[in-house]
Amino acid sequence: MIQQAIQYPALITHLKGFSNYTWLHYCDGRKLLLAKSLGYFEKRLPGFFRIHKTAMINPHYVTDLQAPPGHKMAGSITLKGEIKLPVSRRRWHEVVDPITIAMLKSPASFQAASASDQPETIQPVPDSVEPATHNRKQPYKHVWIVMADEMKAGLVRQLIHEKWPQWWIELFETGTRLQNALPAAVGSDLPAMIILDGSETRSMLTLKSIKESRDYRFIPTLVLSSAGSQDLSQEGYASGANSVIVHPSDLTRFIQVLEKTFRYWLTMAAAPSASAINRPLAA
Repeated sequence: MIQQAIQYPALITHLKGFSNYTWLHYCDGRKLLLAKSLGYFEKRLPGFFRIHKTAMINPHYVTDLQAPPGHKMAGSITLKGEIKLPVSRRRWHEVVDPITIAMLKSPASFQAASASDQPETIQPVPDSVEPATHNRKQPYKHVWIVMADEMKAGLVRQLIHEKWPQWWIELFETGTRLQNALPAAVGSDLPAMIILDGSETRSMLTLKSIKESRDYRFIPTLVLSSAGSQDLSQEGYASGANSVIVHPSDLTRFIQVLEKTFRYWLTMAAAPSASAINRPLAA
């Protein structure tokens, strides 16, 4: 029971303890009471932060930090859903920096998102891209993901970060933004895999553009489809998708399906190298 409750930490927003019992709060609104102390879960959820003797939080759900207003007063943290929790004065300086870093990586700020209200325009995917200079030293492989649902985007980011930290995740709110970002990504910055949310209106157009491009058609591209979307599955394969993944609406099962999918594509499938992506097809 306990292991099942914490099998997917990305689903847990925070924990509240009292005596030898702990309430687990999940991102879909569920709560679960377990006969274990908060300290028990602190040892088993290393990515979480103990902010108070009665509370522990998943930093990926933090939306705001309020410093202690006085020398002997507690600070506070606000989670998604306007959940406000106290941060003890003693723990404030221990957690404020790592939580701030986690907030900067939060999926609430989609990569390549524009602050402008101007309409989006799709740039055609070119047949060739000039090399550019890159400063990143880490040997990350990149996976680019279009995910319109912020909650699911957060779960995907946390899942990959926990299980496969060597992969660098780029989240895009729309297929248009992913498509517009491709020309600037060359060499090791090119995605080794692309995942498109089939519910996003322009995902199929993005898929077709990728698969019609000489430079990007070798990138494994997956489409996520909700259960019952048979037409989307057919359109995805007809447009060149390497796989169409059917996922349930339940968040726990959604994570389970994605974990199996990522385990195959990130650890067993042989993704092409950046040089192979730009290599022309043999005549």
